[in-house]
Formats: sequence, structure tokens, C-alpha cells
Amino acid sequence: MRRTRQPAMSIVQRTATRLAVVLSVVTAITVAVAGPSSAVTNAPEGPAVSGGDVSVTSTNAAGWAHFDADTNTLSIHDSHADGYGVVVVDFRSDLANPGPYRGWNREGAGTTTYYPLHMPYGATFKFVVCSEQDGLQISSTCSAQVTGSAGPAL
Repeated sequence: MRRTRQPAMSIVQRTATRLAVVLSVVTAITVAVAGPSSAVTNAPEGPAVSGGDVSVTSTNAAGWAHFDADTNTLSIHDSHADGYGVVVVDFRSDLANPGPYRGWNREGAGTTTYYPLHMPYGATFKFVVCSEQDGLQISSTCSAQVTGSAGPAL
């Protein structure tokens, strides 16, 4: 994945981004509580998600990552001033080599790194969020695996 630097976001944009992440988490919790008959399965062993776009968020002790199905963008956020960065280990169904690939945020606490993924509609994106230090992934800190599905190309 290729990292691109985004211009500084305004307070309104940062607030809107944080609100979107909170709403995604609340929606995920609501779907999980609603029961398996109405929930989309995001388990690592489960079937691939198909038939539409699915945005997902995963967190660990150092930060969070969010896959936005509409924009096909992976956002990696470092939430804590703890000396650790955040790494996402991902697998993509749309590439000949499905992975693993890694995306990093080593910019420090309170920063977000964006990766545009350019995925075709319906392609799945599975990932875990882990802490990293000095370029080394700390596997014992990884989150549960989640699966998203890309929406229509913009």
C-alpha cells in the first residue's frame, strides 16, 4: 500500500470523522446485539461478505483503523501517546497476491494516516489492528479480524 499525505483537516472535518467512527462502532454493536439472523458476519472464519458495501472499524490498545466502503479508504489512527505506532495487517480479495499487506501510522498520538485502496465493487478487505514499535509488529496486541466489502467506485 502506498501512503499519501493529506492536508491538515479543519476542526469540523476532524469532528465529522470522529463522529463517523463513533457511529460505525455504535452500529456494529447494535447489529451484534440484534442477533445472528440480522447481523453481517465479520468473523475471520466466516464466509466472505458479498452483495454490497460494508464499512468496518477495529481497535486495539494503541489506536484504531477504519475501512470506508464508499471511498475505499483505510484510515489508521494512533490514539495514545504511549510510544507505540499502529500497524494494520490486511488481506484483499481483488489482488492476485491476497496478502498480507501492512499499512502503518508512525506519526504519533492524535494522527491519522490514509491509504486509498482503489478496489472494485464487492471486493473484500480483511484486517487486524496491532501495535508496533521500531517497525516491528507486536502480535500479542492485535485486534480481532474484521471484514469489509468495497462499494461502488467513485
